[in-house]
Amino acid sequence: MKDLSAFNVTHFPSGKQNVAIIDNVSALAIVPGGSVYAQDIIEPESTTVTQNVTDFTAALQLVYPAYSVNPSSKSPGGAEFYASPLNLSDAKNVTMEYSVYFPANFDWVKGGKLPGLYGGHTGCSGGAAAEDCFSTRLMWRQGGAGELYLYAPKRKQTNALCSDPQSVCDSEYGLSIGRGSFHYSTGNWTSLRQDVVLNTPGKQDGAFALFVNGMRVINRTDIFYPVGFVGLFFSTFFGGHGDGWATPKQQYTWFKDFAITRNF
Repeated sequence: MKDLSAFNVTHFPSGKQNVAIIDNVSALAIVPGGSVYAQDIIEPESTTVTQNVTDFTAALQLVYPAYSVNPSSKSPGGAEFYASPLNLSDAKNVTMEYSVYFPANFDWVKGGKLPGLYGGHTGCSGGAAAEDCFSTRLMWRQGGAGELYLYAPKRKQTNALCSDPQSVCDSEYGLSIGRGSFHYSTGNWTSLRQDVVLNTPGKQDGAFALFVNGMRVINRTDIFYPVGFVGLFFSTFFGGHGDGWATPKQQYTWFKDFAITRNF
């Protein structure tokens, strides 16, 4: 893998300098990874289409410089880019998969972001009202606790979504759903798969399921998504906002095995 061309990156607002392609992750003393190539698999008489990004030899390496935090800060770490490797304009049900590697000595601090799907338009993050967009990024929290970090119209969500004891619905930023329902591994790859099903127009019956290392840990069927799919929102950094979220030392993560499937 020489570049990110198979992702079909459409916008790269932050962190190009923090992304590297590692041709042989086994040389980094971690298990073999996966690099980027484009392969469409179309089932006969079906609308299922999968775009895979893996050849089992390389990975994306992300660096978070010491004292870095979110992309809008004076010391940005990680990276954010938007990509459309697959046409999802008429999709109703989409699966996205990837694996992430946190080193054994990773300092979680207060938390940080991880990639997800998005719809409507870019910028569905950072305190956006999300009336005409959505994003389904993941987060790590203190101690490696995981969650769905959802951006979607707050006032149009069910009461049950935010009253769940594992949900924290911030009035200013995103909705923390299923916080602590799983933990990311350190010193090993964590495989992540999110299944997103759009709601019936005007109804709060959209779905989000998250599988971690093959086990379902979040399963919601009461989400309102205001628009359709666009693609991948690759987003990773420490934060939150404010210096209290910043990493105290330079740190790294690795990503591999990206795949997006349009189920129907």
